[in-house]
Amino acid sequence: MNEAQITVRNAGFLLAQRGFHIIAGLLFAIWVPRMMGPSDYGRYALINALYLWFVVGSDLGFTQIMGRYVPDFTLHGEKEKLQKFFSNLWVVSLLSGAISAGLYLSFTTLWLTDLDQFLLTIMSATLLVQGGSRPFFTLFLGLNQAARWGMGETFHHWFLVFLVIVGFYLGGLRGAFMGLLLTEWLVFFIGAWWGRSYFSWKDLRLDLKYLIPYLRFGFMFFAFNLLASAFQRSGEVLVRFFYPDYVQVGYFGLANNVSFTISTAIRHFIIAFAPLLMTLQAKGELETIKQWLEHLINWLGVGAVFVVFGVLFLGNDLVPIVLGTAYHPVATNLLLLSLTLWVQVLGDGAVLLIIVSNRPKIALMAAGIRLIAMWVFGPFLIARWGSLGGCFAFLAASTIYSVYLTWRMQRVMTYSLKKWAWAIVLGFLFLPLSLLKSSWSVNVVLYGIFVIGYCTLLFLLRFITLSEVGAVWRAFLSKGEKIHWSKS
Repeated sequence: MNEAQITVRNAGFLLAQRGFHIIAGLLFAIWVPRMMGPSDYGRYALINALYLWFVVGSDLGFTQIMGRYVPDFTLHGEKEKLQKFFSNLWVVSLLSGAISAGLYLSFTTLWLTDLDQFLLTIMSATLLVQGGSRPFFTLFLGLNQAARWGMGETFHHWFLVFLVIVGFYLGGLRGAFMGLLLTEWLVFFIGAWWGRSYFSWKDLRLDLKYLIPYLRFGFMFFAFNLLASAFQRSGEVLVRFFYPDYVQVGYFGLANNVSFTISTAIRHFIIAFAPLLMTLQAKGELETIKQWLEHLINWLGVGAVFVVFGVLFLGNDLVPIVLGTAYHPVATNLLLLSLTLWVQVLGDGAVLLIIVSNRPKIALMAAGIRLIAMWVFGPFLIARWGSLGGCFAFLAASTIYSVYLTWRMQRVMTYSLKKWAWAIVLGFLFLPLSLLKSSWSVNVVLYGIFVIGYCTLLFLLRFITLSEVGAVWRAFLSKGEKIHWSKS
């Protein structure tokens, strides 16, 4: 099986894993808050939220580093050089985790003086272990094994649900946080076992002179990730400042969380193709890179159409069932945020090309522009329409970000966006069906009519062909082959 088939198969499994994430998230949301009660769960949520911020701060762009540089080692069969590269980066990640753990413990100890200090100590230890496990799973992305890369997060979600629940029953909050620590240890052991052949004890050192070119590239994406995280969480802050109603904050936050789950799946799917495109670049096959980029944008653009119309037809029925009738306005917010998926496909496609072409400054500039746009449009729109205004601001900032990225990367490689645009236009032909919405059963039928009609148009107009579907299906069912290393 060739590299393209391996990539498609892994990317397919990566998407399937997102379904397991959603199931684990629902189980956690249904069980844990009720089990802990409002008071203990509030403590758990606050400590964990701060932990996640420090996790982002300790990630020095390892995902992008691995996706950018590991394929070159594998292409030339340079396993010893890859072992040196990985072992040095593992030391950096461990040090980064240790520094973050120390800062986390210092910050929380000084601020959260009313909490059990043992809980804070456990979480700082968890940060350290996470720093050790992270490089193993990001390594698999560079090895064109995106399914294993995604399994790190899948293991984390499911171990977390089980161990936090068991831990709380056995030892209260201390037991729950011990469950978090044990979760990270289990994920670490699995990653270390899978990646043990790429780990070299003799190369286990901090050679900064050797690492600087790689860390310089990673630092750009570290800053990019920080800005992206700040943008993602700006909505709740802006709604609180300019429309002081916690109900509206909750409306925006819930819609944002659902949208973020879907957008993360798209982002991970696209970045799974980085090793393939890096290999093609090394071979000088620039035309093939362009074709793959266009296919990704087109396919994901079509997928985003299904999501948007799914929210349009079914959102008003599903949101009250899942969240309760008090949260009905979340459906409207979610519809607006789902529209950002159309432009996100363009932005993420451009970021993939940025990784391949080694132009991280463009991504950093775009992330800064997006954050500024959110804070420029947000106050006015939120003051006028509350959480709905926040969603409008989010959509506007996302559109500016994606347009800027696409414009800049079109200078690097000219790729067509016609099919992406037409895929969206074809979806709008079915918009009049929304006027017939009534009961949930009718709405399900209407969405079914849309799916059948839209798919028929895609095939008739050859936006998607049976040969493409067949090729993807065969690649997904094929069995992968191990990389055979030549002597360096």
